[in-house]
Amino acid sequence: MPQAAARQRAVEVKGAQCRILLISSPKGGSGKSVLSRHILVSAAQAGIKAIGLDFDRQQTFSKWAARRARTREAFPDFAETVVEPVSLTHWRGALRRTEGYSLAILDTPPSVEDHLPAIDGLGEAADLILVPAVCTQDDVESVAPWVKALAAKGFATSVVLNRANRRTTSYARMRGVLVKAGSVCPTELPQLEDIHVPSTKGLTLLDYSKSRGIEPFEEIWAYVRREIGL
Repeated sequence: MPQAAARQRAVEVKGAQCRILLISSPKGGSGKSVLSRHILVSAAQAGIKAIGLDFDRQQTFSKWAARRARTREAFPDFAETVVEPVSLTHWRGALRRTEGYSLAILDTPPSVEDHLPAIDGLGEAADLILVPAVCTQDDVESVAPWVKALAAKGFATSVVLNRANRRTTSYARMRGVLVKAGSVCPTELPQLEDIHVPSTKGLTLLDYSKSRGIEPFEEIWAYVRREIGL
């Protein structure tokens, strides 16, 4: 199928007014779910009607949302979020669930090579693809070719550096490889030891106004809004 026709079909199965943000990386542990839930909470706090679609069979995103729902029963002031577990096998039907929402955040599994037709379909529908990557040799060797492949298909793609440590000798070299592969988000996520602590209750750093490390997530949210025109 020609690329233009495929893109049109993908667009037709998503909500006409909904912006699609696809979070995708071939490397496990790159930070897809962390990025997904922080962006979802950012949207909720901004008053934007958003939905998360969890394509990962491990359902990390969905389980986090379930914990958040239980927390909100006692503390309803935390922003409400919606995350639905879905299947890559039925990605077209999953996209139809975005109807009535202004933003959809799609969290995908790392095994992209096993689901290329579905990932391509989601990529066609996406307004932006974020590819989180840790600045290590192993991660870059997986992520750089994936970013090039997405760019070659005409998908709007941007790498988000995660657990970045500018003091290491490898940082500049690894970042340089990714910059040559494609677009890199101007804000990176630093190494934060307590980033996973709030998730035990379905929360994020953004749910605490004085959280250490809140600024990078706020900046990435601003970047996403600008890039997708939300």
